Amino acid sequence: MNLNLLKRTRMYKGYQQYEVADGIGLTRQTYNYKENGKSSFNIDELTRIVLFLNLTFNEVNEIFFDNVISK
Repeated sequence: MNLNLLKRTRMYKGYQQYEVADGIGLTRQTYNYKENGKSSFNIDELTRIVLFLNLTFNEVNEIFFDNVISK
């Protein structure tokens, strides 16, 4: 997961951390911890972020997947 890209995408789309936190049902502090890598997002939270930020398929792929194919 590329947390720096998540943060840049959030900011590019014009959202503050507290707005995303409110929109996906987390406290600002919890969202901050997760966006800064101190705690992990669960799959439900990731789904809510995708919907809230209206992320494209490419954005989802770049932010949430490492694009490495294992053998």
